[in-house]
Amino acid sequence: MKKIYLSILIIFSCFSLFFVSPAQAAGLSGRIFLQVQDKGQAWYIYPVDAKRYYLGRPDDAFNIMRQLGLGISEKDFYASAIRPPQNILGRIILRVQDKGQAYYVDPLNGHLNYLGRPDDAFQVIRSLGEGITNSDLSKIIIGTLNITPANPTSPTVVLGPDENLVKFTWKYDGQSYYLNEIFSKNLYAQYSAMTRILTYQLDEAPANLRDSFYAMFLTPRSGDATLDRIMVDLNKIAQTDGITGDRLVEFMMAFVQYIPYDSSKLAGENIPNYIYETLYRNSGVCSDKSFLAVAILRKINYGAAILDYPDNKHSAPGVACAADQSTSASGYCFIETTNFFPIGVVPNTLKAGQGETSTQFDNIFDASHLGSMEIYQKTSALTYSGITQTMAEADLIKKLVQSIDSAKAELNAVSLELADDRSALDLLRTTMNNYINAGDTTNYNLLIPQYNEAAKNYNDKVADYQLKIDIYNANIREYNSLTKSFYQQV
Repeated sequence: MKKIYLSILIIFSCFSLFFVSPAQAAGLSGRIFLQVQDKGQAWYIYPVDAKRYYLGRPDDAFNIMRQLGLGISEKDFYASAIRPPQNILGRIILRVQDKGQAYYVDPLNGHLNYLGRPDDAFQVIRSLGEGITNSDLSKIIIGTLNITPANPTSPTVVLGPDENLVKFTWKYDGQSYYLNEIFSKNLYAQYSAMTRILTYQLDEAPANLRDSFYAMFLTPRSGDATLDRIMVDLNKIAQTDGITGDRLVEFMMAFVQYIPYDSSKLAGENIPNYIYETLYRNSGVCSDKSFLAVAILRKINYGAAILDYPDNKHSAPGVACAADQSTSASGYCFIETTNFFPIGVVPNTLKAGQGETSTQFDNIFDASHLGSMEIYQKTSALTYSGITQTMAEADLIKKLVQSIDSAKAELNAVSLELADDRSALDLLRTTMNNYINAGDTTNYNLLIPQYNEAAKNYNDKVADYQLKIDIYNANIREYNSLTKSFYQQV
């Protein structure tokens, strides 16, 4: 049996320009195109009606792709993961027996791309999309759907001329959350005009330049209580769901982690955002989101720090935790903010600035591969102890992997034995048939007890083998369920 591990893989790449002619129209089924002459707007060619559907923003794309989805059983899903049939290439398949999890089947190579949350779906679109001109796109008929908003309970908000509405979405402990906040365009402009350069008198140089530089971005403008207002709203949501203590830390950090990564900064100088800018734009890179996370941790009275990894140009917030469980014995537990990771878990790889989840659970709390660590803006207060449970969950998954690997080796060995036994049984049967054909019933009858005994042993071994396969498959399902839950991919 083949072990199937599914993981989210987020890929960033430049798209190539793809020209469409009428003769090629039949080959566009299931493809995703980016309108290169109009801000890279994304369109999906639905295989069922060959029409194009506008994918819009992450929430829109996610809902459209799910609404156009095709339900599939677990049996067919696992078969498709190995070799998808032609009729699902380019389709969005929904695992109806596993919480409706959605996957986009790449029509070019048959790969299954997991559409976990809206941002995951949007990244799949951006990474797999191919450029198309306005002229060629216009040749494809536009399809329309009635899409339910991502947050159907949100009331209509009437905005003033200086107001900007930002809709935050995130997930924690299997629950989706939504928060609408209004920001001031004028205040945003004021932050945008603020300096990003640390200045000081020669005779008054700060003791730690980097520490003082980071303090600039952690300090709001006079009179700006935006983060305090958001904290009140976040705490109300948490209180409603009974989220307190260490779980409150995780809930707040999930809010930050689900803020979309600002890939546009990768091509520029990556000038840091002030916290207000990150919230207003609802996007940021590792440093921007680290500032926000540290500020939030301080608001809920937890010790916090910024953990810098200059060798990889990466930053992460840290929350105070027990030294023996902390990252690099620093007294702080690493928090990856570029994607969702449990607190304390360090991504094995960074791709285009973002941490990537992995099916490997060895050394996931070790940050040594990121290079030297520098700690700034350290504060002491409450300590986070939820890392104990996270480590226990990771250890359980590691042991399950070991059990799966051991069982796989045993199954392979038994499979070879069964093949040999079957060959011996077939050879014995051939000998018996030869005796029958020659009219030699005496020797034929002499071999019957031997054949029956061999057949019984073979069938018993097959039954035992099948039982082990069932246990193996159950462990695979448990592994997939645990890993998806660990990284909130359900």
